[in-house]
Amino acid sequence: MTTERAASGGPFVWADYFETGLTEVDAQHFKLVSLVNQLGERLANGRSLSVLEMDRVMGGLGRYAEEHFRTEEAMMKARGIDPRHYTRHCAAHAEFVSQIEALAAAIAAGQGSVLTELVRYVSSWLVLHILGIDMSMSRQLHAMEKGVGAADAYDHDASAADPANRALVAAVHTLYTTVAERNAELIKATADLEQRVAERTADLQDAVRHLEAAKEEIVQSEKMAALGQFAAGMAHELNTPLGYIGGNLNALGTYCDQLVSLSEKADKLLGSGPSAEAWNTACERADRDFVREDAPQLLTESRAGLERIHRIVDALRCSAGGAEEEAHPTELHRIVDEVLEAHRATAPADIEFEVSCEANAVAMVSPRGLAVAINELLDNAVKAVAGKGGVIRCRTGCSGGLAWLEIADSGQGVNSAIAQHIFEPFFTTRAVGSGAGLGLYLAYQTARQHHGYIELRKTGPGAVFRLVLPALGAEGARV
Repeated sequence: MTTERAASGGPFVWADYFETGLTEVDAQHFKLVSLVNQLGERLANGRSLSVLEMDRVMGGLGRYAEEHFRTEEAMMKARGIDPRHYTRHCAAHAEFVSQIEALAAAIAAGQGSVLTELVRYVSSWLVLHILGIDMSMSRQLHAMEKGVGAADAYDHDASAADPANRALVAAVHTLYTTVAERNAELIKATADLEQRVAERTADLQDAVRHLEAAKEEIVQSEKMAALGQFAAGMAHELNTPLGYIGGNLNALGTYCDQLVSLSEKADKLLGSGPSAEAWNTACERADRDFVREDAPQLLTESRAGLERIHRIVDALRCSAGGAEEEAHPTELHRIVDEVLEAHRATAPADIEFEVSCEANAVAMVSPRGLAVAINELLDNAVKAVAGKGGVIRCRTGCSGGLAWLEIADSGQGVNSAIAQHIFEPFFTTRAVGSGAGLGLYLAYQTARQHHGYIELRKTGPGAVFRLVLPALGAEGARV
């Protein structure tokens, strides 16, 4: 039997001195030797195990441990071996299971050097287990078969063991302990390294996201700055021709009044004369009555359109160059109260205003320019709830060196698909003629001119806009 088994070859050659004389135990030991030889051969050839193969190896070791340990422990218990040996033997089994579980966890984590450590560990454990505690168990059981008591068999085996064999087992035990400790350290070091790599990767990904966000913010800021320059140029170029048109409309209105008056005098002078019929015919052909009624309406509509263009130009000029008023320390709630008072007087009865302002929100601002921005934000909120009624909330506060004012409405909110465009000039979702798309742009530019920013904090339901400025301390210094 020994010669046949030794012929199987491999790094771990089975020999007579490994046999305990317990047939079932020796058979199970030989199975593990075969597994070690297969792993060693694979390692020597430089062929790594696939994930499936490693799963099978670990599964085989698990089944081996369960079967072999159950066999030995049942045998010792049934034959009444000394409890001191039984306890130590079971502890050795538990230690092996613990090491195999640690290696299995390392395999599941994808650690690539586990195969080498597995072969080393199982080889060391097998030699120690067979030559040491299994041989001791065999000697005690054989002695007990001859009528020696369990305690005497244990004591005799402990005192009569071959010194050379004891030294060999001790040396193997040292090797086994070293391998086990090295396994634990290697697994821990690899796990720590993988954790550090994962953390570093996460940090790099966060840094990339921050850089991309900063890049997008810079691009958006440059885009808005370019639009601001364009708006300033447009305002300047439009101002002069608008003055001409306004003056011409006023003169045209005066001329129309004079022509109407002249026509009425002609009616009186020609009404009873020989040319009356020809005059009346000429007036009918010219549709004088319709022109007399329509001309004032056309002038009124033209003046209204011109006024609207003037407002747009003023908004462009204001957003591009800011208010001409000098900036000074201002409590934000005072401006909010003033602008709210005007809106309360004109807002529909089904709109409710809620105010929650802190007196410590102080910033260096141009009150008139900021009032225009707040008015635009409130006007936007009123239009968001118009026709359905709702609540508009106004708040101010100060935190982290920043003073802020917030305007929220209970309307439908802002479609997230267009949220990134709402501060662009001339961008509007309202019907033609009901909005120029400059209100939020004006508020955006006003915030920038005061070294702050404006943001849409909530898209819906209900929109929340917050304008943030550098705060001033109690003595007027920036926080």
